[in-house]
Amino acid sequence: MPAEKYILLSIQPRIVEEIINGTKKFEFRRKFPDLDNSNISRKVIIYCSSPVMKIIGSFVVKNFYHSDFDTLMKKVKADDAYNKRISKYLIDKASCFAMEISELNIYDIPLTLEYLRKTYSGFCPGQSYRYLSEEIKSDLTAKNNGL
Repeated sequence: MPAEKYILLSIQPRIVEEIINGTKKFEFRRKFPDLDNSNISRKVIIYCSSPVMKIIGSFVVKNFYHSDFDTLMKKVKADDAYNKRISKYLIDKASCFAMEISELNIYDIPLTLEYLRKTYSGFCPGQSYRYLSEEIKSDLTAKNNGL
């Protein structure tokens, strides 16, 4: 069986703050891999984008949804204001993804983009998501007593 893959998710700082303070319960994406695939972990690693530019923590995907926009909004029980906010982001409303956030873990020792680029030649966090290398996963685990 292949090694379990971990996803590094790029998220804007204001959205990361909403996740940390508990006001954002779901993370939405236009494109995302199938988390029901047996070798993709439901633990997602958070990269906080510019100006923070650090891997800051992780969360576990409690529930994963993939459907058209209207069905997705019903599944996550979004109110009208939230529905309007998300609809601006999810332009392709025929195929949308939502991850229910649980078990948030903020790392004691985040990894900066500068450190990642110096240590792992050619590292790029990606605009939406990417798979995390085994080396970076091991580095995070060693520095933070786990992911």
